[in-house]
Amino acid sequence: MIEIDAPLTVEHVTDHVATVTYDRPEAMNAYNEPLLRGAVEAFERLDEHEAVRAIVLTGTGDAFCAGVDLNDMPLTPEMDFAEYEAGLGLFQNVVRTLRSIDTPVIAAVNGYALGAGCDTALACDFRLTSDEGVIGETFIDVGFVPGDGGAFLLPRLIGEARAKELIFTGRKLTGEEIVEWDLAREQVPADDLLDAAVAFATELADRPPIALAQSKQLVNESFDVDLEQGLDDAMRAQRICSQTRDHAEAVEAFAEDRDPEFEGR
Repeated sequence: MIEIDAPLTVEHVTDHVATVTYDRPEAMNAYNEPLLRGAVEAFERLDEHEAVRAIVLTGTGDAFCAGVDLNDMPLTPEMDFAEYEAGLGLFQNVVRTLRSIDTPVIAAVNGYALGAGCDTALACDFRLTSDEGVIGETFIDVGFVPGDGGAFLLPRLIGEARAKELIFTGRKLTGEEIVEWDLAREQVPADDLLDAAVAFATELADRPPIALAQSKQLVNESFDVDLEQGLDDAMRAQRICSQTRDHAEAVEAFAEDRDPEFEGR
């Protein structure tokens, strides 16, 4: 579907759903520079693809993404500040991209999602986990802080106290615990995980794409604005949606007692 010179694969699995699969199983899909840059390119190009309305992100083998590859790191303590800042920015760009693109992204956590891999999963719009899934903000174990958005995202998902517990202790959540802590919408058997994620992505892809994109941005931006700004933003988004063919199609379908067929225009 899309060829990217990076250790990942991109596949078009249904009419409107694509998968991005991190493919460094020998390193538990840990991030090195090519994977970081390739992930951003994949998400941006899929977001621009007219046929793609939802994305599933997962990993090959036993891991979703086990954080940074300590044997092939894009940043080291010996770097000067500018170099170190640029290296850390590669990780942050993955999170920034997932949060900013219009297309919803579902993380299918098939195994270890640790450190930067945990932050990547948190930046996705939804998470499903297998019974083999493991999520952990393990930065504290190496004397680090969540540098890729975890300290921002995690409290918004599970509250301040529980977020601090995971960040301060480095505790790893497994299987059903991930669901109990509200970090995944469901747990499914490992063999069924990708199918379940694609099925949910297909459900999202069946909704009107422009309204879905506007809704995603409204929710993501709501944490940074007050109520009045949020209402103004909603008014702008609603005005955009009111001018779409999809809105007209929904009204027509309701009047004709049939299912609407959305085109994203």
